[in-house]
Amino acid sequence: MSTTPIPTRGSGDLSQVYGDDRSNKEVFLQATGLHKDSDHNKPRHVLIYWVNAVISDGIEVWDITQLEKHGNGHQYHYPNALKVSTKGRPHNQTISLGIFTSEQREQLLELAADVEYDQITTESRIWMRNLLAKMVEEELISHDLFNTIREGVPLPSA
Repeated sequence: MSTTPIPTRGSGDLSQVYGDDRSNKEVFLQATGLHKDSDHNKPRHVLIYWVNAVISDGIEVWDITQLEKHGNGHQYHYPNALKVSTKGRPHNQTISLGIFTSEQREQLLELAADVEYDQITTESRIWMRNLLAKMVEEELISHDLFNTIREGVPLPSA
């Protein structure tokens, strides 16, 4: 039996004001920091995002797909469009997953909602590895890109 909760709207979600549109968009994976973390007790947080809007100089609205830490557990929220400062971008590892159509982004979100996880024991890198594996199965990303991300972030092996 799955312990995966149903996705809920993210705290501070701006998707009703800055929603996704039908255009093709570059989709990115971002890992906290620029390098692999040697401290296994502090794993890097990972997320997938695309830009829904540029509000002003240095402020964008990102449509974010991630497993978020809340208290002692984790939760997947969707929709989850948030204002983000682009000043942090050079301080984090960012990998392009490619240009996605709106249909492919919707498929990505459906896959994310289907990734099973335990709120207490599953951390973001394991959840992301499972999501990326589903994306390979559905041919949204290549197996080579999956391996590059798995080794570069790194993501735990299955």
